[in-house]
Amino acid sequence: MIAVVSISVTSLPKEPPRFFRRGPSAVARLTFFGLISIALMFIDARFRTLETIRMGIATVVHPLQQVALVPGELLDGASEFFDSRDKLRSENEQLKSQLLIAGQAAQSAVGATNESARLTALLGASQAAQTKAQISKVLYLGRDPFSQKIFIQRGTEQNFDAGSAVIDGSGLIGQLTRIHPLLAEVTLITEKDFAVPVKIERTGARMVLFGRGPGQFPELRFVTNNADVLEGDVLLTSNIDGVYPGNLRVAKIVRVARGADTVFSKIECAPLAGVNSAESVLVLDRPTALTPRPAAEAAATSDAKRRR
Repeated sequence: MIAVVSISVTSLPKEPPRFFRRGPSAVARLTFFGLISIALMFIDARFRTLETIRMGIATVVHPLQQVALVPGELLDGASEFFDSRDKLRSENEQLKSQLLIAGQAAQSAVGATNESARLTALLGASQAAQTKAQISKVLYLGRDPFSQKIFIQRGTEQNFDAGSAVIDGSGLIGQLTRIHPLLAEVTLITEKDFAVPVKIERTGARMVLFGRGPGQFPELRFVTNNADVLEGDVLLTSNIDGVYPGNLRVAKIVRVARGADTVFSKIECAPLAGVNSAESVLVLDRPTALTPRPAAEAAATSDAKRRR
């Protein structure tokens, strides 16, 4: 069944929909508003009538403009911050590198100056000893922490002899006690019970200096309380045993303790040489052998006669 719908003509709208309404053309509107704009600009330029309105609008719009500028300023600030940080980091690294290079150069210069001073002092010590000497470099310390020994460069190939004195630019360090082909062992004057015949520079009195081991000053033993010994006296080798050349500087008296309950004084002496700090040393040739004692000569003659 088909339904027929009838629409009355009077029920249709008399005007077209708003979408299809036709007003002034776009050109007409452009011309109209253009003329109004020109007129307003002329009036404003001539009579300044819109100045107040413009200022009011600018005042109202200014906060909005500032808010609109914030994101850009934040981005610019962040970019500048990171750029500055990277630049500062790069400059900091460059300055550190330059500082390290300058510090290394300064240390090298100071080291060269110190080495030159040490070698000059060694040369002076060799001339003062009035004997042949060979320069040698300190290689390392002994393994035993309770033994005061060092090892130096060179050995039997340089004709080193056991018993030779070892000095630096300030005084006596010790004595060669063991010789190897390429290195030699030096026993320091601070070794426990290591004896060095000495004399007081001021008076010439002969004594014997004994080492006391690590961390302790050597001491003069068997010196009576009435002996002329003063703090500050300098001790020299006496050459009494023919091992050390005479008049080598050995130590300086730093403490004299005279006790009422003992016959002997306790006298401590500080080594003048760099016993624990020397980097280069001089090995002196052994002095000429001393004339044998008469008793030894008589005993040798007696033994020879018996053998005959």
